[in-house]
Amino acid sequence: MDLVRQVLSEASGRPACLATVVRTAGSSPRHAGAKMLIFEDGTTFGTIGGGRIELEVTRVGREVAAGAEPRRVIHHLVRDLAMCCGGSMELYLEPLSGCQAALRDALGCYRRRESADLITDMAAGTKVLRAAADPALRKPAVEGDQFVEPIRPCERVLLFGYGHVCRALGPLLSSAGFEAVVCDDNETGAIDGEVDWAQQVVASFEVGEVEGEVGPLGPSDFAVILTRDHAIDQTILEQLLPRTELAYLGLIGSHGKVGRFRKRLISKGLFVAEQWQRLHAPIGIDIGAETPAEIAISVAAELVAVKNRTRRGRQ
Repeated sequence: MDLVRQVLSEASGRPACLATVVRTAGSSPRHAGAKMLIFEDGTTFGTIGGGRIELEVTRVGREVAAGAEPRRVIHHLVRDLAMCCGGSMELYLEPLSGCQAALRDALGCYRRRESADLITDMAAGTKVLRAAADPALRKPAVEGDQFVEPIRPCERVLLFGYGHVCRALGPLLSSAGFEAVVCDDNETGAIDGEVDWAQQVVASFEVGEVEGEVGPLGPSDFAVILTRDHAIDQTILEQLLPRTELAYLGLIGSHGKVGRFRKRLISKGLFVAEQWQRLHAPIGIDIGAETPAEIAISVAAELVAVKNRTRRGRQ
């Protein structure tokens, strides 16, 4: 939906065509839902895969931007365009002027973390937003002449602790499509200004207080524990381990730290094997990371991998 927001901003009243990938088969550079904005002069915003497929779609898109009727086009990437991907792509090209209202409605729904379906009738040339038929569905699909795009709450990541790693990690996750929330009691004064990549900053480490500010946590939420203090980490972990609805729970630290936390949970009678198995600790994929920037890359890669696996699991 970030692209939709940018598309609406980029168009700024200029005649344009919105090209959307509605279906693919075999190997293709982009998948259903990918979008590109095409202006009359041939300039574009976004991409549907580059190469000859994008050149051909841009050619047709310029005609639609200039006033031609919406088009539904299908290209075999090898046979038609001599591309080596080997698959085929079906796209729907429509004047942006006719779908801006529905796109704005979809963007508003997304920002409110609500579920809905954006339905494009490719025969009638209309686009409307309707209540989600199946809130668990995340994959766009063609049903007859209708292209259904599920609008679902984006993945949100709660970063507990605003230290060096968080400062490096937050911008990466934001650029990867996560909505980032920073949670820190700020006793050290670490948050000394606006955190421009964060959707929200909550001045607390208490999970209940955080939920009071950002709303209930659910299956689209990721939680990363990386505070300045092991005792704080332990307290947050004890609050979040039972929250099995979370898409992801990660704890920064060495194997030794993780082992000590496990022993403390056992001694307190709080250890549940099924909950512990869901914990990512030490956090991140193993790339031998040492600096905050390297650790941030390893953690971001792990979160993106979990996000994509989770999405495929809901399709």
